[in-house]
Amino acid sequence: MAYPSFFSGEIALTFLGDNIPAIGPKFTDREEAVLTARRYLQGINQMAGGNRNNTLKIAFKRQADGRYSLVMEGSRQLIGKLQDLDELFMKRFLKSLKKKLFILTCFVEGVDGLECLVLTEGLGAVFYAPCAVKSWRP
Repeated sequence: MAYPSFFSGEIALTFLGDNIPAIGPKFTDREEAVLTARRYLQGINQMAGGNRNNTLKIAFKRQADGRYSLVMEGSRQLIGKLQDLDELFMKRFLKSLKKKLFILTCFVEGVDGLECLVLTEGLGAVFYAPCAVKSWRP
């Protein structure tokens, strides 16, 4: 099944299942994509492993060039940062957060189109972000 995909620079966005957004960097090298996805998951596991009072902060920050970054930070470390998102891309992403869920994963450009590693390798993290839409203002 083909899912609609959108791009902003090196970042991809697609919608899975019941329109749950999956977002992350896109790669041409599969090994690099898998390693990056595993690093994301390792950082998330480290943050969530100990004290359950750890929170994940998700913020949308405006860059100097007018584009945006999606930043995910734990209490002690940066989990991930997706840079160079244009405003239309951000609006699509935020509009899709009706269920307040999104998936952080990686994508690989292949001969058959875009491969989402959460579907093919199970490499992705589901985030519940109830305040994400409120934290972004154009």
